[in-house]
Amino acid sequence: MTANAILRYLAAFVGVVIGGGMGTWVVLWVSMRSTTVRVPSLVGLSSLEAITELQSAGLSGQLEDGVFSSQIFAGRIAEQRPEPGLQLKRGNRVRLFPSLGSASQKVPDLTGLPISMAEAELESEGLRAGRRCLVDGQANALVVLAQAPQPRALVPPGSEIALLINRTPRRARYVMPDFVGVGEADASRVVRALGFRVASVQRVPYPGVPGGTVLRQDPPAGGPVLEASVVGLWVSR
Repeated sequence: MTANAILRYLAAFVGVVIGGGMGTWVVLWVSMRSTTVRVPSLVGLSSLEAITELQSAGLSGQLEDGVFSSQIFAGRIAEQRPEPGLQLKRGNRVRLFPSLGSASQKVPDLTGLPISMAEAELESEGLRAGRRCLVDGQANALVVLAQAPQPRALVPPGSEIALLINRTPRRARYVMPDFVGVGEADASRVVRALGFRVASVQRVPYPGVPGGTVLRQDPPAGGPVLEASVVGLWVSR
């Protein structure tokens, strides 16, 4: 056999091998294409619509726990895995995550809490103290009097809660006793026992009245007076 004949046989053999390989690859490619499908976009569909869409494409769906979404209505599909456009073998499963709607957080009741405790409570709940309105003498301590939104209202995480805060403790109110005609020492003792303060005693002459007797007082007897008020006494000398 001549060298030319050998080369012709060898070329024919290589051609057959290459042709067979190409044919096999084409068969495999067509086979793979016929057994894979494109994952459809399911976001925004109801659960039933999404599963029906998957079944029509030759796939199946599996509902997972819901996720919060501010853009997708509650009950609609908010996320899917795999993502749309990917190729999957027929019969494979796509995981579906329904929307729970916008995330919400219940507002705690802060009424009566000191401001430091109220702020700590808000932080633990993922909320923040917002605008503060200050008033005086509406409670016995520095505490929260009111809040907005109201307790147990649902708000998005990170929301600000406005607070009405009592800045200075409320002072107790009393009815001023009548000290006129009472001795200075007794009057001063009662004044201090009630939490009042005695101003400088004014000593005035008053004929016919024993010395050291209260002649006049301010505030007057029977009137309202706040705790720690200053009481003035005029005493005979």
